[in-house]
Amino acid sequence: MAVQAEVPHELFDVTARKVHQWAMVLLVVLAFILPPAHWLLFVAGLVMLGGRFFWPLDVARQLTWRVLEPAHILPRVERAEDHETRRVARVLGGLVWIAAGALVLAGLTRAGFVLAGLIAVMVVLDASVDFCALCFASAQFEIRRSHPF
Repeated sequence: MAVQAEVPHELFDVTARKVHQWAMVLLVVLAFILPPAHWLLFVAGLVMLGGRFFWPLDVARQLTWRVLEPAHILPRVERAEDHETRRVARVLGGLVWIAAGALVLAGLTRAGFVLAGLIAVMVVLDASVDFCALCFASAQFEIRRSHPF
């Protein structure tokens, strides 16, 4: 069996990621508990999706980088991580939250909130215990692909 060399990963500010994740979960929770605030699903989705491709749209990370870390309210924690799968998860999560908002607006409230809740649970897992569900699923797929039996 060949030993695979560890690929060095780029350092990323996990503090900004976690602030972003908790802020998005807060928006979704507010959309759940404040009926006139269902539009917050769209906001969370747009921040996740838009912020992935255009950094100024990610207001939570901007707040962290420009205010919270420089003021020493939150310490900057950098960690070597492979962000490719997390980036895909962010895009998918943003798209699902936008779709959930559309379902709620179309009167399919339960379906919209089930989808929104599933993504929120995955975001909470990553924010709280660094468990990236898509990263796990991707790794499992890769293991099974390379060792089918």
